[in-house]
Amino acid sequence: MAAPNLLQLSPPTCDDRLIWDVERSFYHFPTLAAADELGLFPLLDTNPMTAAQVGQALSLGPRATEALLGVLTSLGFLTQSHGHFSLSGVSRTYLLPGSPYYRGSIIKLFGNVPLTSATILEALKKERASAYGGGEMWETHEMDSALAEGFTHAMHCQSLPLAMGVALNGDFHGIKRVLDVGGGSGCFCIVVAQRWPGTTFTIMELPAVSKVAQRYIAEHGLQDRINTVELDMFKDRWPREYDGVFFSNVFHDWDRDRCLFLSRRAFEALPSGGRIFVNEMLLDETKDRPLAATSFSMTMMVYTQGKQYSANELREILGESGFEDIRVTPTHCYYSLVTARKR
Repeated sequence: MAAPNLLQLSPPTCDDRLIWDVERSFYHFPTLAAADELGLFPLLDTNPMTAAQVGQALSLGPRATEALLGVLTSLGFLTQSHGHFSLSGVSRTYLLPGSPYYRGSIIKLFGNVPLTSATILEALKKERASAYGGGEMWETHEMDSALAEGFTHAMHCQSLPLAMGVALNGDFHGIKRVLDVGGGSGCFCIVVAQRWPGTTFTIMELPAVSKVAQRYIAEHGLQDRINTVELDMFKDRWPREYDGVFFSNVFHDWDRDRCLFLSRRAFEALPSGGRIFVNEMLLDETKDRPLAATSFSMTMMVYTQGKQYSANELREILGESGFEDIRVTPTHCYYSLVTARKR
């Protein structure tokens, strides 16, 4: 049989740049993590450097240096001018260890996670978390105090800019006492307390995380305005002496039924006129953008029982719980604060 003449094929109707970009994106985050581990960002903090100078300082050969700097510059973490490399604004803000917004802990946490297509396929087919051996992430962290501390610290670093957004853009007028459900390190309570001096806070957390939160509270000298209570938000009775209930990155860990349960528990715990605050990265109503939110939803698919929600989905959950006057306020980056009032 004669060999097929490939030139008789019709040319592709579009190029395959998108496929190339997605294929190669597999190296983006590990390269960022490697650069953080190498100390590249503090190296470039003071003065721009040539590739040769970077390679010498980091004990890397020319080929390795070119690959490292090329990826990071293409992604926007570095800039290049006349052969000299400098930090971009994003790197200066989030990738210098001396910055209060340094994301090194979260980069280290996920830098060595062995995420594969098989992991995602298992989660998609079984519709349940496939990481942690199919177990529950929160139970794993709660049983291991070192894991709990490392994870909570990483979340604290990631959450600080989000907390700033909530404190500056959220409306806490008239709120005297806030219950922060699943409040982690207390990052949101600490920042909001500094912005709203007339409000006190309680962080409701599991014991291992609560101990970490107490240290952060003490570091900021806010023990007189922020305390912790060790409760399971699904199993234990919630305290009732609060006129605000706050959730951040909690709803996205759970399916709709569990979110509705939490919303109803908040409604029951609040007095008339009390308010609920839900801080989340929202999907557009079409569920296909922004990319950060759709990717975060896939992350939740692999690690938790949840997903990212749209504003309307959260409106429906809060409305079914009895809340009214539901509002959505953009706070920081992809995040918005959804608020509502109890009748």
